[in-house]
Amino acid sequence: MRFSAVRQSLATLAIAAALPLAAQAQQDEYLLGGGPRDFGGFGGPLYRVTGVAGETMSLGGGGGAFLVNRRFAIGGMGVGGTTNVDAIIGGLPVRGEMDFGYGGLTLEVITRPSKLVHATYGVMLGGGGVSVWPDDRRPRNVSDETETFGVAEPQIGLEMNVIRWMRIGVTGGYRFVFGAEDARLVNDNLSGASGSLVFRFGKF
Repeated sequence: MRFSAVRQSLATLAIAAALPLAAQAQQDEYLLGGGPRDFGGFGGPLYRVTGVAGETMSLGGGGGAFLVNRRFAIGGMGVGGTTNVDAIIGGLPVRGEMDFGYGGLTLEVITRPSKLVHATYGVMLGGGGVSVWPDDRRPRNVSDETETFGVAEPQIGLEMNVIRWMRIGVTGGYRFVFGAEDARLVNDNLSGASGSLVFRFGKF
């Protein structure tokens, strides 16, 4: 009778000890399998489509961040590209080439990172530069002629856990530009909505 009671007690203890392990094993969901990590960081490329000066523009770039408690990311990013635009230069309407880019500090909250697909909320705070030149009079070095501006860009997105060291996400947001002084490139022309495809590689 005593042996039976002892055996029952040991079985109860074994089940109680196994429950946290089972919960941990089921904590993270991945498309191709994997396991959990408490802290880490990531980096990777991103591709963005946005409206600038009445034109749809493709931007390429990248970013990275340090993860705190798997739910808070602190890092930086930058994107840039070139497109043709209609502009007023020297008082005359011309078809010109525009260089546009920006970047800065990123802050992000990752909700339920253990789920296969989860939401992200973030903001980028920084600045950028833009130049517009007539196609036939583009100088070789435009660094001193670039109009600079400040940027605040909130973003919301969805992210998928592909494998332990890789995430893929899509984001949408709006870029608020301020501080541009050139009348040809006013803040309203440089502000605009954006959508991005993001790849992240690292320790999550």
